Amino acid sequence: MAQHVAPSRAPRLLTVRPLASASGASASRPSWDIRLLYDGDCPLCLREVDFLRSKNAANKVVFVDIAAPDYNPAENANISFERAMETIHGVTWEGRVLTGVEVFRAVYEAVGLGWVYAITKIPIVLTIANKIYDVWASNRTQLTGREALSVIVERRRLEEAGKASCRTPQAAGAGAQQQCE
Repeated sequence: MAQHVAPSRAPRLLTVRPLASASGASASRPSWDIRLLYDGDCPLCLREVDFLRSKNAANKVVFVDIAAPDYNPAENANISFERAMETIHGVTWEGRVLTGVEVFRAVYEAVGLGWVYAITKIPIVLTIANKIYDVWASNRTQLTGREALSVIVERRRLEEAGKASCRTPQAAGAGAQQQCE
């Protein structure tokens, strides 16, 4: 029986070379299966990540905090901070990008707890689970006592723009260097 996956949820192959390392330098099979992009400023997200880390004895999951100042989209299938904040993302070692419940299923499988999300292999269950997750994802910042997602994303954009202006030749004057540090 063929399974139907909604087009917006279908994994996409973004690159032909494996993401063997953060820099992508090696084309051999890495020891990890999936990179989990998570919001390190989200208290509930951190609880789940802490739990998953405790089960990640084989290091099959690489945890990437998108809220960290050094988060680099180029090292994570070019998933921008804004896009990563909208919904959870995972990047497999082959370079496939997963979103929503499929990420949880892949990560739980990688740490040996695949049975937890196994039911989401049934298409109707996956559809319902994704709809519920989408409601959570779009409201999670406010539900966890933080500002609206749009405010957080705009603040990050302005911070990044400020860093970029520090690298421009016009900002290289004596006074500008102090402001950029």
